[in-house]
Amino acid sequence: MRPVTTAAQVLDAMQRAKAGASAYCTNFFPAQPKLQGWIEHGELLGEFRDRSAFFARKDRDFWHWYFCAPDVETLQREMGELPFLRIERAAVDLVGSEASLGGLVRVAGGAGFRPYARLLRLARAGQPGPADAGNEASEVVCADKADRQAVIDLLETSFDRYADQLPMSYEIEAAIEARQILVVKREGTVGALLFFETQGLTSTIRYWVVGQRFRSYRLGSVLMRHYFAAQNAARRFILWVTAANEDAVLKYQHYGYHPDGLVDHVLVNEMIRP
Repeated sequence: MRPVTTAAQVLDAMQRAKAGASAYCTNFFPAQPKLQGWIEHGELLGEFRDRSAFFARKDRDFWHWYFCAPDVETLQREMGELPFLRIERAAVDLVGSEASLGGLVRVAGGAGFRPYARLLRLARAGQPGPADAGNEASEVVCADKADRQAVIDLLETSFDRYADQLPMSYEIEAAIEARQILVVKREGTVGALLFFETQGLTSTIRYWVVGQRFRSYRLGSVLMRHYFAAQNAARRFILWVTAANEDAVLKYQHYGYHPDGLVDHVLVNEMIRP
């Protein structure tokens, strides 16, 4: 695989895989700003074949694996020919309805991937949220540059790097600049945070977490109430949550979120061990 140097390379390769495809399959849906960031930071590799394209994105000590193929049969044949997956630590996300993913899960399994986690997408219609937390809401502020390392530390100690698509340092800096990370500070550090992205009329919670020693202060509730109040123009709210984390699922359901039918099967290869 070789470094990808322009977004045009990616788009051209995807178009070639789609051309004349009978049953196009992919797990690669990069938003343009994210794609450009990966390329600028030298994180994206690609291998382009006549009828398929494969991409690997560096993330800490492993790679996220992506594919574009005209059909499952071509994907199965060509993934089996790639030495990259036998020598590098890699994870793959397969997103869709449960019924649509069986073939892709089998292909990934044949290429050496095994199940690691299953995520649910939850959605909530735009509607008046819980009442703002009054004076408590004044504790909520947007993270600033000085909070960057505390945000990184809280995310990396609270989430699974293979399953939860943790942001890189430069992505956190950009989110701070865009005022997309709400925090409550305690004892001179970030006690809780809510990291979100709003595009058009859809707002997505990427991460919502309270530091272990601050969990008796209801800081998560304060953040969520503030978030809904601040994003009251949104018509749709979505997020991803690990299906096995029943406590988190119940908390989101308390705020009006419910599964919308999309799932994300996260698989890892044999190079990644518990």
